[in-house]
Amino acid sequence: MSTWIYRIALNTAITVYRKPRLKVTHYPDLPAHLHPLQEDNVSANEEQLFEALRNLSDSEKAIIALYLEELSYREMAAVTGLSETNIGVRLNRIKNKLKEIIK
Repeated sequence: MSTWIYRIALNTAITVYRKPRLKVTHYPDLPAHLHPLQEDNVSANEEQLFEALRNLSDSEKAIIALYLEELSYREMAAVTGLSETNIGVRLNRIKNKLKEIIK
C-alpha cells in the first residue's frame, strides 16, 4: 500500500487528537447483541503486551504500528517525515523499551 495513505491517516489522527473533544454520550449497558471483550479471550501474554504498548508515547506507538503493518523503513520514513536511519534507531529503542517493560 502506498505510504501517502498512511501519512494522511497519521496526520488526520494527530489533527483530531489536538482538536477539542466533543462530548460523547455513552450508555452503561451494551445492547444484548454486542458482547464486550471477554477476559477469557485474552491470554496473559497478550495482556502483558497490551500493557507494555500503553506505556509507549504517541510517536512510539505510531512507529511500532507502522512496523507491525510490515512497512519498510523507507515507507515509515515517508509517513512520519523522519529519516530512514532515525526510524531504525527509534525502532530499536522501542523494541528494547518493550522488552524491559515486559520483563
